[in-house]
Amino acid sequence: MTEKKILAVFGATGQQGGSVISQLVSEPAASLPNISQFHLRALTSHSLPISSTSSIPLEQWYRLIGSSPDTDTADNTTNNTTNTIQVTPQVDFHTPSTLLPALKDVHTAFIMTTPSFSPVTSDDPNSSKEFLAVQNILSAALAQKVDTVLFSTLPNITELSSGKYTRVTPFDDKARAEAYIRSLHPQIKSAFLSLGFFMSNWLTQGFLAPRYDEDTDSWVMRLHVAGGTGIPLVDAGRDTGKFVAAILERGVDGTGEAVLAAEGVYALDRIAEVFSRHTGQRVRYEQVTVEEFRETGLKGFPESLKDVLVEGYSALEEFGHAGKETGALVEEGKRLVRECGLGELVSLEEFLKKEGYVLGEGPRSKQWGS
Repeated sequence: MTEKKILAVFGATGQQGGSVISQLVSEPAASLPNISQFHLRALTSHSLPISSTSSIPLEQWYRLIGSSPDTDTADNTTNNTTNTIQVTPQVDFHTPSTLLPALKDVHTAFIMTTPSFSPVTSDDPNSSKEFLAVQNILSAALAQKVDTVLFSTLPNITELSSGKYTRVTPFDDKARAEAYIRSLHPQIKSAFLSLGFFMSNWLTQGFLAPRYDEDTDSWVMRLHVAGGTGIPLVDAGRDTGKFVAAILERGVDGTGEAVLAAEGVYALDRIAEVFSRHTGQRVRYEQVTVEEFRETGLKGFPESLKDVLVEGYSALEEFGHAGKETGALVEEGKRLVRECGLGELVSLEEFLKKEGYVLGEGPRSKQWGS
């Protein structure tokens, strides 16, 4: 019997990494020829009651992180071909001594790095904390002869806007990291997953959530862009894994393919309508001035983060998430998932139902971009 290849998943306790693990151990993914070649290694920065890299039953993994597979796939994890998982705790992006053992004998790595919302303080944009983290990971990957990396990326807003919007550092940092990874070919093969806006943002980011307006007896979402502005949305916690599984099943040929991961492109007006249907109450979208958004919607935010959000949504309105081809790219990514038989993607209305969303419940504490 051929020994399985190790697939290392960074950020295994976050939305993206957790989704990858849950999906790859589900019956639909585990039964696919290429996916079935992999054995999983979960990499996490958390401290867990295990020493170095240990192989544990999947049930123990979910108990350790205080979570469980999504109910849609939970029944499928009992008979899959991968009933154990390797776990490496306390992996630090900025400490090479933890990265080298974490990537030992790894064939493929899914890399998710936490975005930095701080402004670049150096003349060198590649000095950002996130870019340096990617350099550290790839240095370890090259040293350990990792064959392939799959990186969670984002569009370069500075380039997309031809220099008009330069402060959307969480996007630009990832795009520069993507370019760096591409430059390492053919030493290491690469593919890229570019996720749309997380549906969970409307639960975790208070400025997006509907707020009650006494004057109109309605709930209102307010941003400084037009209601027709389209946003590609994805349930990152449930569907990231479907896109990763599809990319791995199709195979990474080293040409640096990129897949845009989203269930659909939603106009802001439509997002409000979905919230209305789900809650049975009047929810509407209202465009406000840039000044009102900065000073009221983003009250209490650091000025640098206000810059990121103002320019980010302005660029979205003017240029689209990934340019004029955003809609076509979303459909292409959905087709890839569908062709691999990995199930349907979660719509926004389904997401709200699964989360048991209630108006006015307040933002939930989750780290952005995980």
